[in-house]
Amino acid sequence: MGLRPPRLRRLRRPHHQPAAPRPADGHRPPRLRPPQAALRNVTSAGRAGARSILTRRRDITVARRSNRTDALAAVLAAVLAQKAFGTKTLHDVTHPDLDVVITATDLATTNAVRFGSTNSSCSRYGTITEPINVTTAVAASAAYPALLPALERTFTFQRGETLQQHTLLLTDGGVYDNLGLSVLEPGRSPLYTDHVYDVPFIISCDAGTGEPVLKAPHFMLGRMVRSFEVVHRKSQDSSRSRLHEWHRSGRIDGFALAYLGMKDERLPGRPADLVPRSTVACYPTNFAAMSQTNLDALTTRGEQLMRSVLPLYHRAH
Repeated sequence: MGLRPPRLRRLRRPHHQPAAPRPADGHRPPRLRPPQAALRNVTSAGRAGARSILTRRRDITVARRSNRTDALAAVLAAVLAQKAFGTKTLHDVTHPDLDVVITATDLATTNAVRFGSTNSSCSRYGTITEPINVTTAVAASAAYPALLPALERTFTFQRGETLQQHTLLLTDGGVYDNLGLSVLEPGRSPLYTDHVYDVPFIISCDAGTGEPVLKAPHFMLGRMVRSFEVVHRKSQDSSRSRLHEWHRSGRIDGFALAYLGMKDERLPGRPADLVPRSTVACYPTNFAAMSQTNLDALTTRGEQLMRSVLPLYHRAH
């Protein structure tokens, strides 16, 4: 006979028992509350799942009106409103001769969603007709799935003369293509995508840490995390090999690739004030507030690495 787990009950104060007096400072002692957020998430997900099963919808029903990624977008909007971006959309460019593309992943269709300064689209549905705020594109692209829920947004898509609304479940663009190279692939057809760019030389900056540290993942959670790291690493290797293949076949003139985890002793033309690899190699992906020191270290090393390798790659072209 199986063991039945204990039932959780909310304790109520008997009617005859008086309430605890309020302390002199005016603050009540903290009370234990039920896990309302977890319950709300489970209820919303169950409700959306039931609707999809019972109605056999082919579209996505919004499960939650807001979540932590919405909060991230709101914070970005508040911060950017005080900066140069303000409430600008992706069409409000400052350099008209440059195209900007921010990639997110739609978990519903498994397709990439490209938010661009020229246009925004999803190949499954067509071109998005609404203007896209910079905050929405950044929050969607940064919604790391292990920490943040998908950003649920409904857009109007145009394909030919037809307009339709579809709901997207937007998560980190790195799930689809972490290096962001697929949008630059030579030979892309405008019949299937709104984003076709004829670029002769590609400069790719990778924030990867390089060679992974040794671990001994004996238990399930550790095994799952390590397995994800293996799949992610091999996907990165595949993307890098595509750059070499494009170059060998003459589809691009060349490329330069730098990543934060490059070994310092192997750098050509190593600058004297190089930010060492050890300073940034173990910087976590946890969405904690970044100190100015860490921000300066990451950005300075990235620029130093690219300035070191670019002459080596571009010299032959």
